[in-house]
Amino acid sequence: MSSVLDFLKSSGLNQLGSKQPRRYVFEVSAERLREVVGGLAKFKNIYVSSISGVDYVSEGFIEINYCLWVVDERFMVITKVRVPRDSPKVPTIYDLIPGALNSELEAYDLLGVVFEGNEKLRRGFLTPSEVASQGLFPLRKDFKV
Repeated sequence: MSSVLDFLKSSGLNQLGSKQPRRYVFEVSAERLREVVGGLAKFKNIYVSSISGVDYVSEGFIEINYCLWVVDERFMVITKVRVPRDSPKVPTIYDLIPGALNSELEAYDLLGVVFEGNEKLRRGFLTPSEVASQGLFPLRKDFKV
């Protein structure tokens, strides 16, 4: 068994089903995100492939998916964090894995997810200034064109 997977399972995380080989999906609370990612970062050769979000407008939450590639063992760990849609905040992981910066900027700009502790967050990274200035987030399902 992988030492990375052993760490995740021993952390008491809820492992969700995996639809693809070499993809391991875990549910993590926002409060434990830094603890888990910090633990993963200690294994070295782990990088952020993407941070994406899914807007579950009718359920009232945004799910943030952290796709972390474990280079030496050639598999992906996906951690899913759910935050309230009306106050989508999670701690930044940019200081733990610097490669997360662009993904955090994208999720902030397009979905409005605030990565607390990331002082580089700004609107207009991908969103046109006329949209950003209105406080609109193009990837939210209630966004009107």
